[in-house]
Amino acid sequence: MATYKGITTLHVNLRRERPSVNAPTFRTLKPNTEVEISHAIVGEQYLDSNIWYVLGNQTFVWSKAVSTTSEVPFIEKKLLVTADDIGIVDEIDIGAQIALREGWINSIAVLVNRPGDPDSGYIKSFCQKLKDHKTASGRSLYDTTHIGLHFTITSGQPLSNHAAVKLLVDEKNNFLDFRKFNRDFESSAYVDQIKTEFFAQYERFKEIFGREPDHLTSHHDVLTFNRPLFDFMQDWSRSKRIPLRNHRYLPGAKRFWYDTLALMGMNLPSPNLMNDWEERLGPFPTDCSQRTIVDHYGPIPPFGITGYDSIIFKKQTALDSWMKDFLVSTDRRREVVIHLIKSGFRSQSDFVRQYATLRNSYPGIEIKYFDGRVAEYLSLQKNCHWNTDLCLGLLPRV
Repeated sequence: MATYKGITTLHVNLRRERPSVNAPTFRTLKPNTEVEISHAIVGEQYLDSNIWYVLGNQTFVWSKAVSTTSEVPFIEKKLLVTADDIGIVDEIDIGAQIALREGWINSIAVLVNRPGDPDSGYIKSFCQKLKDHKTASGRSLYDTTHIGLHFTITSGQPLSNHAAVKLLVDEKNNFLDFRKFNRDFESSAYVDQIKTEFFAQYERFKEIFGREPDHLTSHHDVLTFNRPLFDFMQDWSRSKRIPLRNHRYLPGAKRFWYDTLALMGMNLPSPNLMNDWEERLGPFPTDCSQRTIVDHYGPIPPFGITGYDSIIFKKQTALDSWMKDFLVSTDRRREVVIHLIKSGFRSQSDFVRQYATLRNSYPGIEIKYFDGRVAEYLSLQKNCHWNTDLCLGLLPRV
């Protein structure tokens, strides 16, 4: 992207991390200092302007302190903040409801196969709570929240009849562990049964929420596990013009784990191979562009947290770094995936004890990550820049 020359008109601080007068100072410039501008973005309101320039050295400067004869391109930044795995654990859902009300998140990914809830009464009640809560604009959370289907064939039990998806379940009618995926799942028999269950969950979602999903995701990323599943999800989401969280979101550590599993017989495709598959399918509809850059904000590896303060600090440092990378880039939209739980427990052993029955009622959600979920909740509660001093637009629901 081209850069543009500017001249400072007064003493002004260059800010690190984010476009805010509360951000750390990188350097103070004297008047008549030349700067190199990349683009303009919305930042914190200061005096009569909230427009900030991103400089070539990846710092931020208040635009009213810089004079330029060029028309600097303005990039409107929109962020989707998604809480994953909604619909199964009450405390996860409570954490998400609070986060939505506080403006920490604006998106949820919902599992619709809650155990012991054949009529989906629980999730319908959750939906009603979103409808009942009005935002400052007078609209309900139901209207402003991106509500997506989190399709699963690796957690809990199917909505379809057992006989219709018998290749996907064990003797207890539980979905197979994701580590059981192998080349068999590329065959038409397996793919047809996966499609059967997908449409069952899709129809249940519409019954519960009364609308199409705002986006599609999959638990354990199963729809990136082989070519037939990849093509099916891509084709379907394109035909419905529903955004899909694609393979590019896989964090490096998770990709390494998947590649390790490949050595054990899963034979998972590489990101480069999936890039080739996607390019052959062509671009997403222009009015429904894919979210191409997505990151996980956790969860941490499954060992117990002994010091929450240090973990929260590390998480916030990682999130701040990710946010700055987004702001200094020319990307217009990104997504960050959050894993929350609102709980009084802190010890991993307490979580394992409290949720022991979940291993049988809904295998596929790892209880040992729950203390990490607490850390993510507390880190947003402590300091959520996009909801306070950083005026970054959370992606509105169309």
